[in-house]
Amino acid sequence: MESKQRQKTRRIGLTALAALLLTAAVVAVLMTYGGGVSAASRTRETVEDNCQLIQTMRYARCGHEVVRRLKADKEYKGCTLQQMQQAFAEWDITSFSPAEIEMSRTLPLYCPDHLVVLPDGAGTLGIYENKYGDGYALRTQLNIPLTDLPETLRETVHLGVGFATDQEIESWLETLES
Repeated sequence: MESKQRQKTRRIGLTALAALLLTAAVVAVLMTYGGGVSAASRTRETVEDNCQLIQTMRYARCGHEVVRRLKADKEYKGCTLQQMQQAFAEWDITSFSPAEIEMSRTLPLYCPDHLVVLPDGAGTLGIYENKYGDGYALRTQLNIPLTDLPETLRETVHLGVGFATDQEIESWLETLES
């Protein structure tokens, strides 16, 4: 009698475990495929007028992150996810809906909070700033050739050295002169 009771308890336990695993599988499928929205219907969604682009830019040189919100240009109205992925090939689109598209990108730069000392194409140092988020603009030419720096510092400066203030740059330049 006792072994039949154990068998019955064991069957109930295994049945409960199977039901739990089945529920977990269903939840995983729903999460993967957008709560029942088929992948085919999502590929037919298109960008609406006034769609917001939420762009997250991560800056590898300083580790900072900037998020900007932009209204999508009118030329993107009616574009599908696939067309937007082609148009923004340098970005990773992380979320897509007709009204809002989220994307992210890592840039090998310092963020707009920093001033950057680096050489121009001719090898002359200048102070640059990241005004628009995705590239540097010359702020001040320093007229110091990269070749005047100690050999050990040239590679570092060639990649750019970031500073928070003009005073930090002045102090750094003074240490180079001494």
